[in-house]
Amino acid sequence: MERISLGAVARSAIGKNAIKKIRRDGFVPAILYGRGREALPLSLGRKDLLGALAKGRNVLIDLRITRNGDELSDIVMITEVQQDYLRREILHVDLHQISMTETLEVDVPVTLVGTPEGVAAGGGILEAHLREITVRCLPTQIPDRITVNVTSLAVGDSLHVRDIQVAEGIEVLTPPEGVLAAVVAPKEEAEAPVAVEGEVPAQPELVGRVAPAEGEAVAPAEAKPAKAEKKEQ
Repeated sequence: MERISLGAVARSAIGKNAIKKIRRDGFVPAILYGRGREALPLSLGRKDLLGALAKGRNVLIDLRITRNGDELSDIVMITEVQQDYLRREILHVDLHQISMTETLEVDVPVTLVGTPEGVAAGGGILEAHLREITVRCLPTQIPDRITVNVTSLAVGDSLHVRDIQVAEGIEVLTPPEGVLAAVVAPKEEAEAPVAVEGEVPAQPELVGRVAPAEGEAVAPAEAKPAKAEKKEQ
């Protein structure tokens, strides 16, 4: 598990207008939560925050907080990120203080590696189901990702959460019957009906008048009276 450093400034200004000013000045508003402490409003440098997020979702952060001229230090993790997806802008971040000696629950992404036998030789299709699993462990044991090798999967085979091998000290909390990946047979396209030799195609049914016998002239259809146009009231 990677560990990085990030600076923050405690802020007293809250409210909609204060938040807008923080964002205009190039910062991102944040709240630090922790057991036995009051929530602390912070401002984080946008560029520094983006660098931290690029390291992964479960990175450990040594947070240096400047407050009333003093500098405090906490070990935290990012627990929630609010974004404006249209403008690709981070709006708010929640941080949570952690203890290095207490276990915590985190979601870890699942990465599939390899080409299944059922895809390479059997023409099957690999389907990914669970994109992440939940584990409980100490902060220093949090894996960056869970890697699952799918090379041995044939058509009709699947891998489940119970098949995952994790390091000692990591407890998997996701139900063991959960499906991580499966190789399925491709769907067959519906075949077009085959015409029987000598079979006469069915003629469309005529509605409203009798069809003339073969060789008879077709009488012109009577013109229908035009509907009177309604005038707008």
